[in-house]
Amino acid sequence: LARAAESQLGVVHAMLNDVIADQDKYPQDRQLDFEGFRAYYLSHDAFTCVDDASGECIGAFYIKPNFPGRCSHICNAGFLVPRQHRGNGVGRVMATAFLDLAKELGYRAVFFNLVFTSPALRLYKSLGFKEIGTVPQAGLLPDGTYQDATQLHYDLTAHRMVEPAAGEGGGA
Repeated sequence: LARAAESQLGVVHAMLNDVIADQDKYPQDRQLDFEGFRAYYLSHDAFTCVDDASGECIGAFYIKPNFPGRCSHICNAGFLVPRQHRGNGVGRVMATAFLDLAKELGYRAVFFNLVFTSPALRLYKSLGFKEIGTVPQAGLLPDGTYQDATQLHYDLTAHRMVEPAAGEGGGA
């Protein structure tokens, strides 16, 4: 994992638009042009996960304050894993690294406003996130029905940083 490089931004932009096109994970209802992507995804800290063997970008995430001012110590994140890499542990690698990075960046808590999908919910709960609420009918689906969203909290003040095992690198 490393900070997103300028040379990777086209790939990350395409990943975000692919996830938006699914219409069940992110709240956007239309794909973003590059400037919209830059404003939304790159406003604070963005990271990529690159496969050590192939050099392929297999995931990305941002970290940014969820609220302004006196509540800016609470962060949010957005994760992207291309369809062909889902279910292979990439999300877990990134979410685990995210918790360490968020703490290093000085955040005291994580608040995920809208978690829509079961795989993401299972992952976050397995990492110690606490379910704190449900937003009924939060997301409009393409078929005209609505899906609920779960809200999650994680206390970074109690987070223990993960120490890499001897010889482990930063890639997936």
